[in-house]
Amino acid sequence: MKSHVFGPNFNTFTPKTRQEFEVILEWLKEWGCSRTAGLGTNLPWDDSFIVESLSDSTIYMAYYTVAHLLQGGVLDGSQTGPLGVKPEHLTRAAWDYVYLGKEYNQAECPNITEDQLKKMRHEFEYWYPMDLRVSAKDLIRNHLTMSLYNHAAIWKDNLDQRMCRAYFCNGYLMLNNEKMSKSTGNFMTLKECINFYGIDASRIALADAGDSLDDANFDEKVANAAILRLYTLEEWIKNHCPKSVDFAS
Repeated sequence: MKSHVFGPNFNTFTPKTRQEFEVILEWLKEWGCSRTAGLGTNLPWDDSFIVESLSDSTIYMAYYTVAHLLQGGVLDGSQTGPLGVKPEHLTRAAWDYVYLGKEYNQAECPNITEDQLKKMRHEFEYWYPMDLRVSAKDLIRNHLTMSLYNHAAIWKDNLDQRMCRAYFCNGYLMLNNEKMSKSTGNFMTLKECINFYGIDASRIALADAGDSLDDANFDEKVANAAILRLYTLEEWIKNHCPKSVDFAS
């Protein structure tokens, strides 16, 4: 399974990230697959258990490809989307037609036409596989790897055309060399950052923070220094290139 799921063409961008995936692939078989409480899908052979939440629904990206047809941008599902299909119309056979390329069976899809399903299949086949999925490093050891397994299980006959092509994983974002936490007050939203430091200074501080699996540190001193340097640069340009630059526009 390891070599089948995690092939040589799968891009993780850094050797450290790939190593993390290879480590988890060796012991994920020990992960419990079910629980007795919470939200989830019932186990087919025992309704008293549900599929463990981190291993269930890790192919929801496939749903994103058709969500606009079914929901039309209404996130709570209170309105029917432009395709005119209701949730109860989407039988297992309907999803098998869209995602697995199976033949249309009107008896098993009595309330949805093949033309409707063709539109969904077209969207799915156009957008899948994902070129890139971006997530945090703490999900390597559960959700992200389980997503690879579930793709391999569901699209086992067509895996090369359905498996995600790349994962980019990042570390945590710290603020002034301390973990961001609402409880301690060491916390800043992106909107607050832009309102306080401006867009350009925020970009410079974020670029300076670091990347890959290492935790990135947003340093407010760097943002403040960037404001001063940008102001100095602007004044220099105004003095030396007064006719070629229109800052008002």
